[in-house]
Amino acid sequence: MLDRLLDGPATVSQLGANHAISPGAISQHLRVLEQAAMIRRTLNGRQHHIELDERGFQPVLTWAEKYGAFWGANLESLGEFLMHEKSDER
Repeated sequence: MLDRLLDGPATVSQLGANHAISPGAISQHLRVLEQAAMIRRTLNGRQHHIELDERGFQPVLTWAEKYGAFWGANLESLGEFLMHEKSDER
């Protein structure tokens, strides 16, 4: 559903159209995303329009940056180690 919202706002029906889950499960999923501030919901009559909300993604980006630096350094070290081992085999 989040991938679909990258293309722009959508109604709840549009978001659920390609998923083999019940409307209740879709609503529950959207409520969780809304509570996490990852989506915003606006009402237009009886239709609920959903769009991405960048506020909820900031903690995820901060976390990923922190661990990305860790893994980047460790993967670089691993690559150097493997290159050294490969040259020792020759």
